[in-house]
Amino acid sequence: MERNHTRNIKLPVTNVTESMDFLMQNGNVLSSRNPVKPAKVKIMSSQKFHWPRRATQIATLFLFVLIPATGLFRIDLVAGTFVMLGRQIWWSDIALMLGFGTLLVAAAIMTYSTIGAVWCGWACPQNLVSEWATNLTHKLLGKLANVNVESVNSQVAATKNKAVNWIILGVSFLAASLVLGLIPFFYFFTPDEIWSFITFKTNSSLSQFMHRLYFVSVVAFFLDVSGIRYFWCNYACMYRFGQRFFKSKDALHVAYDANRSSDCAKCNYCAASCYIDINPASFKSTDTCINCGECIDACDRLHEKEGNSGLLRFRLAEIKSTKPDGKDAGLLNRTNWWVSVLFLIGCALFAWSIVNYSPYNIVAYRSEKSSGLSVSDYKILVSNKMYAPAQLALSIKGIPEGSYKLETENLDMAPASRASVNLQISPDLPKGLHQVIIEARAKDGWVGHFGVEHFSARN
Repeated sequence: MERNHTRNIKLPVTNVTESMDFLMQNGNVLSSRNPVKPAKVKIMSSQKFHWPRRATQIATLFLFVLIPATGLFRIDLVAGTFVMLGRQIWWSDIALMLGFGTLLVAAAIMTYSTIGAVWCGWACPQNLVSEWATNLTHKLLGKLANVNVESVNSQVAATKNKAVNWIILGVSFLAASLVLGLIPFFYFFTPDEIWSFITFKTNSSLSQFMHRLYFVSVVAFFLDVSGIRYFWCNYACMYRFGQRFFKSKDALHVAYDANRSSDCAKCNYCAASCYIDINPASFKSTDTCINCGECIDACDRLHEKEGNSGLLRFRLAEIKSTKPDGKDAGLLNRTNWWVSVLFLIGCALFAWSIVNYSPYNIVAYRSEKSSGLSVSDYKILVSNKMYAPAQLALSIKGIPEGSYKLETENLDMAPASRASVNLQISPDLPKGLHQVIIEARAKDGWVGHFGVEHFSARN
């Protein structure tokens, strides 16, 4: 009898003292006549989802840095424009942003109805940071300790309630915040500017602003890591809000085998392994499971000793197709047709905008030197919208070659820069209205035109 009692104890930790604390806190009180011997404490190591998920989260965090660092998407504060694929996005390129935004919204809705909250549990950097902070808190202050704003019945272990543990926890949070605080910089500054900031060689025109921004960023991340954590996900995340709005029972979710519920008697290991305090054995409609799979790993660890699988698994609700065989209709049919159409429209609009994107811009306007009804001086403004050097040649068409004077015909332009060129038209042109075409040719084959109507008042 004693042997069977010892065998049925499911311990989620390897340290005997912590095992006793865990069982006492969860209502599993051991009889003093049946002590648990250290030699019999054996925890299996099934982590089918844990490490692949952690690798995906870390890769996504690096991706969040690489996206702006490589010019795929960021904001240029100096130019006051969005940057996408190394291109400045002006209001004239609004179709590109509209297509990209439509694509993202439709893709998000499609994930809601197919793979559920996999993004939250497997990729979101916010959850990665929150899980790290929670694990560190439990390690330093005990399994029931919590310091975030949603903590309920938080209890610091008496043996770990020491000043040194609190100091280590605070310093660790601060160190993480100092590193994480640099990530937003990549969305507003180039890697060279960030490196200059880190090495204290910041340009004086940006130095003060960058230091203020970094201070705000570090404070925000410290508050997030130390206290906000999952509160942000539950009440401020727009992706999470959309997920609740488009929530579907047909999407990927954690399923519980109720037929084996007797195996769960006096066991809450899956609930104790959940980062967001959900009991997978009794889901509620208000639960916000993130499909991380930690509860599945925990349940498998407890049952693999007997050679059995756990009671939890990922599952897609079966949607029957209209085919005679009645087989599962597949992932695509889990998404409403209008979402698929919206996604295709976004892709098409985005692709069309990229193909028809104009990398340079040329305009001309009346020079400030001109006065009265007769205009003879014009200012030509050429813009390089690409984050790469460019060479352009200017020419004038529509009027005789000797009737104008162009300040320069060749432009060597720096990345994302503008150049101004003066154009003077001779007053000796015949009286009347003349169509003047300003042409710009780039070495990459781009050709742009801008027309002005010049009136000559020659008597």
